[in-house]
Amino acid sequence: MIIGKDFVWLHFPKCAGTSTEFLLRKAIPPALEVQFDPIDPANVIWHHDIEQREKYLGNSLSGKDVICNFRRLPNWIISRIRYEQRRTGQIVLKEVYCKGNFFEQNGFENHADNYVRKYTKKEVTYWLRVEYLQEDFVNVFSKYFNLDNSYIAESFLKKKNSSDWDGDIYKWFEKDDLKTLYSSCPRWAALELEIFGNTLQ
Repeated sequence: MIIGKDFVWLHFPKCAGTSTEFLLRKAIPPALEVQFDPIDPANVIWHHDIEQREKYLGNSLSGKDVICNFRRLPNWIISRIRYEQRRTGQIVLKEVYCKGNFFEQNGFENHADNYVRKYTKKEVTYWLRVEYLQEDFVNVFSKYFNLDNSYIAESFLKKKNSSDWDGDIYKWFEKDDLKTLYSSCPRWAALELEIFGNTLQ
């Protein structure tokens, strides 16, 4: 989570959060008082939702705009299972991830809709679409401070070139698989439809 005077940015896992945080650290003028969470594996708080952080701080974050990243469901579930596979070596079967299920590091079987539920308990003011992150980052954060657009463009170019996945979801899903995925994740499907205007099924 990143807390500014007028905004709170939520770190939705596997939605380009690390890239967004890196850009914000570079883009925010030093004179602005913005709080970045420490990266401390012994005290993992950077994935807090608003309620969790208010309880942690003992005070309210009301009155601030809430900003959160979001991405299309097939891209997210692939990113999630690839991430856990790199960390733990676990293999997730197609019949599992096509229903929006995946395994956390501790072996708990989780579901994509649980993450949507977590980060929408409080209304989100602005969504940053991972697939259009450069555009949305500039449009949203320019409301709070001046941005160096040339630096942002260069950063996104480097990030794009460093990717180890070509983004072809059809290597992972048949068309019927996508229908199963979206029907199994109604909360995600509804939010994706609201934010993107359509889904990938």
